[in-house]
Amino acid sequence: MALLMWTWSEPNAINGMMRLEQPDQPRWPVLERKFPNCPLTDDLKLWVCEIEQKIWLLHQSDDGVWWLSSLRGRAPVTRPPFNIGLTPFSSGQQQGYQYWLFVEPIGKLAMQRQLEFRLGQLERQRLSVNDTHELIHLPSLNSFLSIYNYNQWTVLIWLSNRQGKR
Repeated sequence: MALLMWTWSEPNAINGMMRLEQPDQPRWPVLERKFPNCPLTDDLKLWVCEIEQKIWLLHQSDDGVWWLSSLRGRAPVTRPPFNIGLTPFSSGQQQGYQYWLFVEPIGKLAMQRQLEFRLGQLERQRLSVNDTHELIHLPSLNSFLSIYNYNQWTVLIWLSNRQGKR
């Protein structure tokens, strides 16, 4: 596995996350080649992948350190600006955006129904939709929702612009 070629710290006792030690940043072409079905959110440098029936996340903290975590390793997170009835897996700030990551063991249709119920009164615009990915713009919240569908998992990335502009 490509991730085993790199050097990681021991898992953190509190949240189970491992820090990338060598190389100093992920080799994105290697990950894209080894895991072609796993999305990379270029602006945030956030990678999400299902490997051996477990969701893995590779993300950069505000201090520039890269962390690998799985569904079992939850870190404390802030709540998003609007209650969508889901608990964030992680959150952070990068490149002018606040983000929240939700990973749910439900299908995309169930996630869409949940969002439709919670966001029903808000204006929204679907920017793109295909079998595995949907992008929704929420102008009143200055946010974007990016929904990825995996076998039995749905991953939702909520991006909110901290500067108040697109």
